[in-house]
Amino acid sequence: MRNTMWVVVAAALAVGAIGCGGPAHPYVGGAIPTGAVVHRILNGASTIVNPGSQAGFGITSNSGSTFRLVWTGDAATSGSYRAFYGSVWTQGTFTSVTRGCFQSFCPLESDDVVSTAVQLANGQRIDFDASTTNGLDGFDFTVDDEPVYFDLIIDGGRYPDLVLFPATDNGGQVSRVASIPFGLTTF
Repeated sequence: MRNTMWVVVAAALAVGAIGCGGPAHPYVGGAIPTGAVVHRILNGASTIVNPGSQAGFGITSNSGSTFRLVWTGDAATSGSYRAFYGSVWTQGTFTSVTRGCFQSFCPLESDDVVSTAVQLANGQRIDFDASTTNGLDGFDFTVDDEPVYFDLIIDGGRYPDLVLFPATDNGGQVSRVASIPFGLTTF
């Protein structure tokens, strides 16, 4: 009887946690994908994502090891929400995370989730889970070790052609990643 009661209590707590703004997707980031292709991102350059017209991710970097990850849906063309989720890793630590970006440039909706840093044996990971139609959502973060690794998912799939960043090796031109997961470094 006692064991059954604990199972019921554990199940109730799990259901309660899901109903309290927890991630809607079962995706869990796991270990750092250190074997992934690493691209060089140009500090201070911009990337283009067109809110509402094409679903996708945009990544930029600023001085030091500060990055911005944003995403947008394509409701203007599809008429529907898109689900964005995934993980960001560093072999060091996340020294800061700004949900919704600096000065609320890319505000999150009330049901969007950006986790606190999860400690791993060889670094840290941040998981996120959000949906959007035509807004620009995201977060800024700073790390003390590069490269930064990303696993980015839209509606259950990995689409390298929908992940844009200013590539150092392409003169700062907006480029697409080769594969997902992938890494970015500023040097």
